[in-house]
Amino acid sequence: MTRRKLEHGYLALVALVVIVAIAGFIWPNYSRSAEVAGQIESLESKIGRLEDARAMLENQTRAIRELDAIRVARCREVPRNAQVAELVRALSLEVDGVHVSDQTFTVSGRRENVDGEGRYEGLSMVVDLEADFDHICSVIDRCASYADLVRVTGLDIGITRGKEVSNRLQASVSIDAIYQSGEGGSE
Repeated sequence: MTRRKLEHGYLALVALVVIVAIAGFIWPNYSRSAEVAGQIESLESKIGRLEDARAMLENQTRAIRELDAIRVARCREVPRNAQVAELVRALSLEVDGVHVSDQTFTVSGRRENVDGEGRYEGLSMVVDLEADFDHICSVIDRCASYADLVRVTGLDIGITRGKEVSNRLQASVSIDAIYQSGEGGSE
């Protein structure tokens, strides 16, 4: 064998090793890299959608918190029962003989299905008082600012008949104390 044939043999052997390396290792890895690149692109788009979903979830969570804060600020609680004692305490005025000379509370009955869906009932009450106009208005204001749902359903005001002239009026304020249906009524 001549040196030239030996060089050609080595060159053919190196070429064969290169072809085997390309065919056995490089080409499959190159093909696999194309698949991996496709998977990477797919995962990146999924990550982008997850980030969008996360941002949307955060926005919706923030909106729910804001709506809940609005609900707490604007809506009143509807208790499980009428809680008459607390309501009478909250609406009672000090009878001083000058501005308020008399005040009585009378439960006049129940109202069923006040919301039309059977969820709520009402306990009707009448607050009779002999007082000046400002104190009569304060009873209505107390109903409006009471934590539980109380609605004023009627108001009758008349002039006090008596021997002496005064600024006191006779008033009947009709109210409904709203409570949840089915939990057993009042105290």
